[in-house]
Amino acid sequence: MPPKKLTFPHIYGSDPLAKLVFLRLNLSPIGAGLFFLLATLLYAGIIPYLEGYSLSFEQDGANLLLGHLLVYPVAGYFYVYQPKSILSVYRNIAQFLREEDAEDDFRAEKIIHTHAKKSWWLIGVIFGLLGAAFGVAYSAQHFKQFWYSANWFEIVLVFSVRFVAYYCIAVSAARHIAASVEMNRLFKRADLPLAADADQLAVFRSIKNFALEFIGVAAIIALNLGLQPLFNPPVVEYFFYVALYLIVAPISFFLPIWGAHARMMEIKEEMLTRLNYDFQEESQKLYRKFRKNETLTDYLEEARTLNQLSEAIKTVSDAPDWPFQGTTFYRMAVTIISPFFIVLFEIFVNVAGNIITN
Repeated sequence: MPPKKLTFPHIYGSDPLAKLVFLRLNLSPIGAGLFFLLATLLYAGIIPYLEGYSLSFEQDGANLLLGHLLVYPVAGYFYVYQPKSILSVYRNIAQFLREEDAEDDFRAEKIIHTHAKKSWWLIGVIFGLLGAAFGVAYSAQHFKQFWYSANWFEIVLVFSVRFVAYYCIAVSAARHIAASVEMNRLFKRADLPLAADADQLAVFRSIKNFALEFIGVAAIIALNLGLQPLFNPPVVEYFFYVALYLIVAPISFFLPIWGAHARMMEIKEEMLTRLNYDFQEESQKLYRKFRKNETLTDYLEEARTLNQLSEAIKTVSDAPDWPFQGTTFYRMAVTIISPFFIVLFEIFVNVAGNIITN
């Protein structure tokens, strides 16, 4: 799979929004984020002001600050940025493919076919339509009661932008799955090198960043869950979404790197098997010379070889079998839990206050 075979349009696949954003408008990640910010300024600032509606931070603060001013721009930014990260990982893995696989166009065609599936962006359409439909239905029931239901133009504008934002979120998640599946297939055919520090190799650094970027964006989106109890009492549905997030986020991190881990373990096992076999052979040679009561100069070479093999075995055993350093696990855990820090802190303060007062 020569790197030059894969391009950004291949990662976009058949996504119709991507073709508009990338190929026609040539929109940058920052441009996508600004689109949502400007849209929010229009439908949450200018139009409500002209219609005589005032925004209340108590009622609208969480919705505006977390959803329209943070989640939507981040979703747009990542939707445009993500293909660059995916392509970088593919190209880094390609450098370590076996020679026969590196010249095989089949791998590139398989990746292109996977990303071109319509199911990835149809998931985005369904997710976007559901989010917009619930919003339109609620606004229609409360017509002219709130700024986002001031008139039908406002309702269509607000929830059209929500549709696009939800579409970006769902398609980014689908792309993550598609890319992870193909990355794991490539890793099976890659002769990955052992390293004392996995972060020093571009291929491992790129796959780690790809996984961390996704859960970082997921954590930002999950701020809606993390801060919701501060504004509204949690309901049963809330705990379902929290549990779902805490399950899906770690899986999303490990999904793209599992193939690299499995391949690294396989390579280590192959090398250790051969080194231990050679160690056994050399130890037998040394033992035979001992039995013959040969002089030091006669068995010194075998002793040196045995010592070198012992050091090689220790070096290979100590080599990491995950494509990142151990601290990355802590970064992942902190990132996933971060949306709930404020709520957890408030719970801690309340519990401590109750203990002190009692």
